[in-house]
Amino acid sequence: MTHGSGFSVDVDAVAEAATGITQSVSDQRSFHLRDLCGDSGLYGHQGVHDALMDFCVRWSDGLDVLTDDADRIGETLTKVVAAYRGTDEATARTLGADPAQEVVDGG
Repeated sequence: MTHGSGFSVDVDAVAEAATGITQSVSDQRSFHLRDLCGDSGLYGHQGVHDALMDFCVRWSDGLDVLTDDADRIGETLTKVVAAYRGTDEATARTLGADPAQEVVDGG
């Protein structure tokens, strides 16, 4: 958990979200709705097959746009996590010792 002036960030939760989005994008990119229709003989009517194919192509195009957006969001969240963790590590290195140790030790 990272805290700032009036806010806090659960960096692990942001990292988990980034991982989930990245996995969803990967899963979607390996699935093509265009392949869902199958052969026109399955429908008994060319017009029905063509209508379903048109729907699948349009839906797939829309999913491609959403997938591209989600991919950028996942990449951005990954960069945010790296920035928070880098800042936390740099801040920890500037402290020579735990500033509360004396209080914990009873001093």
